[in-house]
Amino acid sequence: MFYKLLFNQNGKIFDPQVKDKIVCKEIKRQAPIYEVKYEEFEGTNGSRESYASFRPFELVLTFDIFYKNEYDKELIVSELHQIFIPGFQYYVTHELSPGKRFRVNPVNFELTEEENDYSTIEITFDVPSACSESLSTTLSEFSLSNEWQFSQNLEAADYKYSFDVSRFQVFNAGDFAIDPREHALNITLQGESLGNATIFNRTTGDRFIYYPEFSTNLGQTVTLDRVYPKLNGVNRGIDTNLSLITLVPGINEIEIQNVSNVKSSWDFRYLYK
Repeated sequence: MFYKLLFNQNGKIFDPQVKDKIVCKEIKRQAPIYEVKYEEFEGTNGSRESYASFRPFELVLTFDIFYKNEYDKELIVSELHQIFIPGFQYYVTHELSPGKRFRVNPVNFELTEEENDYSTIEITFDVPSACSESLSTTLSEFSLSNEWQFSQNLEAADYKYSFDVSRFQVFNAGDFAIDPREHALNITLQGESLGNATIFNRTTGDRFIYYPEFSTNLGQTVTLDRVYPKLNGVNRGIDTNLSLITLVPGINEIEIQNVSNVKSSWDFRYLYK
């Protein structure tokens, strides 16, 4: 059996396979690696957990390549070096998890079997972020088609990530919290404010405040682009309380204060073990 692949290298999206020439026949994903460090104290029983985190894991793709002679083989192998080892991180999506993508670094390229007309190549990737992420963002359509799969914690609910009320819930279906210091999170805020516009995550206690007045009627929009507060695309961190909004897995109770005619949107990807 052969598997479909999708590579995203700096926005260039393609399947590296070529019919009857380069085919992926096996996909192996290492299990999550949960690392825990302990401290021991004299006179106490056992150990105390001091630090715990998920560590990078490996993704292994196995290919068969077919050729007519050794010269043809050399050309194909050289081409694969160019494709799989470009010198930067990129995203890999595969048929077994079509709704997820993995940000990878290639670490090993090995010919494991060589014959006169074909060879088997095993390519090992590190996934340094220790997680996969949803192929689509929360502002895409929730159709459970190829972009979403049933292992992505998507319950039978009508998810919304654009709101025109001041109190609402933002659902994070992933296994990890969204922290804008590490992950993409774009929050857009529109409306009319006389100052101290506030985004408050009642679940986490996070509170972001934009102090000046702003008016969408006058063409102004406040955004939180990861860690960068902006007004109409211009950095305005000096006009804020320098705080951030994070989203825990599951339901986040959000309240927006001191903004009338409010509209907001929340765009991010779910992160999975």
